[in-house]
Amino acid sequence: MRRCVIFGGGEITDLRYTEGILQKEDYIICADRGYAYCSMMNLIPNLVLGDFDSYNGQINPSCEILSYPVEKDDTDTMLAVKEAIRRGYHEIIMVGMLGGRLDHTLANIQTVVYAVQHGASAWIMDKSCRITALHDGQSLGVGYERGFHFSVFCHTDKAEGVFIQNAKYELEDAQITNGFPIGVSNSFLPGEDAVISVKTGTLVIVANQGE
Repeated sequence: MRRCVIFGGGEITDLRYTEGILQKEDYIICADRGYAYCSMMNLIPNLVLGDFDSYNGQINPSCEILSYPVEKDDTDTMLAVKEAIRRGYHEIIMVGMLGGRLDHTLANIQTVVYAVQHGASAWIMDKSCRITALHDGQSLGVGYERGFHFSVFCHTDKAEGVFIQNAKYELEDAQITNGFPIGVSNSFLPGEDAVISVKTGTLVIVANQGE
């Protein structure tokens, strides 16, 4: 399956790490200031889009460009995700989505949820953090990485039939709500991937480095 990688204008803490997750056949979209990161990496994206309120530099003439008004309902990142889905990409990796303004970070997490609810697999990826979502009947393995923990949050009012397996704190056919963080700060079993599933509702999964 071909992937789409979307560069946002948040923080990328390690460009070398980001270069390492790219694959030769990836379709690259830059959302506004995300283009600056591609420029630093000498990477020519396929598409650059946004309202260009945070990037006004030169863009390689071989790039496709889509311009939007500043006053709009969608964020630049949401526009990029919608465009990726419209073009048939169902595996989406998002970088440059964390750090900076907290409201932008929360909006990017909501955008991951939108992508998953519309049939895509979507991950925010950074050297020290990975974020994805699960929706209605889905399950996934969260890869073990030394020094990482993971948390499971309910994004809808409630989520039912929640299972957490291969982890220090497991759940079996549980109901969780968005009003109590029962799934925060779980631990991987040494060398094992955690498995998370949900029957109904939407979950946000955050795996991050730290004690």
